[in-house]
Amino acid sequence: GFTCADANGMEVERFQELAKVMKKKNVKLGEDELSCLVKMVTLHGIPKDLDSYPEDLLLFLSPSDYAETGSCEQYFANIGKANLDILQRESSQRKQLLLEALACLKIPGTQINMENAEILGHLVCDLGGEYIRSSGGHLLKQLSQCESFLPDQEEAIRTVTSSGNTTFGPPVAWSAFTLHELSGLIPIFDHSILQKIPKNALILWLKNFAHESHLSREQLAAIVEELLPTRHKRAVDCPPEKKITDVVLDDDLMPIYYTPEELRACLKNVSLENHLSQILTYSFSNEQLAVLKDKLDETYPDGYPESLLPRLGPLLSFITLQDLSKLKITSANTLTFLLKDRSDDQASAIIRRYIDLGNALNATALNAIGRNYTCLLNATELAMIDPNTLKLATLNSSGCSQFTKDTLYDKAKRAFSDQHYLPAYYKLIEPYLGGAPGVDLKALSKDNVNMKISTFVNLREDSLLSLTPSEVQDLLGSHLGDLKKWQNKPPVWNWVQRQKQSELDQLHIGLTGGTQEGYINVVVPKLPSSASLGAVAMMLHLLPSLLISFLMMSVLS
Repeated sequence: GFTCADANGMEVERFQELAKVMKKKNVKLGEDELSCLVKMVTLHGIPKDLDSYPEDLLLFLSPSDYAETGSCEQYFANIGKANLDILQRESSQRKQLLLEALACLKIPGTQINMENAEILGHLVCDLGGEYIRSSGGHLLKQLSQCESFLPDQEEAIRTVTSSGNTTFGPPVAWSAFTLHELSGLIPIFDHSILQKIPKNALILWLKNFAHESHLSREQLAAIVEELLPTRHKRAVDCPPEKKITDVVLDDDLMPIYYTPEELRACLKNVSLENHLSQILTYSFSNEQLAVLKDKLDETYPDGYPESLLPRLGPLLSFITLQDLSKLKITSANTLTFLLKDRSDDQASAIIRRYIDLGNALNATALNAIGRNYTCLLNATELAMIDPNTLKLATLNSSGCSQFTKDTLYDKAKRAFSDQHYLPAYYKLIEPYLGGAPGVDLKALSKDNVNMKISTFVNLREDSLLSLTPSEVQDLLGSHLGDLKKWQNKPPVWNWVQRQKQSELDQLHIGLTGGTQEGYINVVVPKLPSSASLGAVAMMLHLLPSLLISFLMMSVLS
């Protein structure tokens, strides 16, 4: 990636050439990089050959910018090919693009024809349910390319599909190729739609096209469930023609050959050891997976061996807290693997089990915990962390208790004490500043650190409130302007109220709400809920006389 700072020294023409090369090589850029690219490319005005630049760049321009290059239809046809997800789904910028596109194409109502659907491309993904209902099947092909849908859109897609009033016809007439064209919509089809699709079409699609779709194993399993008989017969013995052989285990359509009961019966004398990793990539339904888990439980009654754990795939979601208490975890790598996508209860049990077996909280273990589970560590476990391991691991303590933040800050400060006077120190200590005392923040303010506002507002409140306006200015540096956006929100509002307005004015960012000269800020203490209203009344009754006494003393002094 590049930044605007890298680009500032380049001539605009050279930068424009670089952007055109990026289009030819299909280089993917993020929002910040594209925003920078637009600034540089348009520094001397809008180029007339915008079609030579990456389509994603147009997301940051308007149809009027494109007027020299082509029509608004052409502009939105290019936008339709761009990666809309660079902009937040509900952002005003993205909503504005859709409104301008509908105005350009002169679409007054909610009905969109095939030609306009082609031009809109990915913008179709933002159309509300009323457009989908009114436009019938014209939008289904484009909608199939969308990454995700809102509930209103999903409901509309199901209504239109069920009606059969589309270019694809009713689901009962669909072929495997139809499913291929609409594969992105399959996850939102419900049982009433899936049961109407010919079973042969579903099987052929699974066999020939499923691997090309972006559907997950779980989404494919929903189709497998449709293909299995709804009434499972109790299978006492395995039918001879369904004996599980190596050929069956190598067939990724294995799930559609067995009801859960048949699978249980036919697995009785089969060893899954050599095929487990492979068959767990198949789209077994949850009921079938539960059968496979029972088979493993029978094979390993005292707990799964560590070598088996990385091969459990979808069975990991079936592991209970009781199973976790029997796991043999001897390495931090296994801990890393087990902590992926866990609930807090499960993660806690896994971390406890790892520690109970005598394993150290080394850098690998801390990196595994640190992504999402730092806040689950108790005081004993926090005490086990050697400060030096923080040189090789980063723990995310945002959202943790103040005790956890304070403990980790103390350890991080010790870990990086030898680099205290180096420019790199701030980057190393930044993730832990939520536990920093005020005196350390005052020291940091002298180091030109350019603290981000997101770090500033998550500082310890008592530490933040101890800072003067000039110290805050020195801490935030180039990010000082962001303080204004937080002016009416805690903890910034609490800080502003404690400052002299004259000192806030010297920051030149328009902060208001500080104490005026000659006034005193009366902060009414919070009384306990059981305090009588009389105490409040007494305090308010005495307030005028207290103020008069204060003013008399000022005059006489």
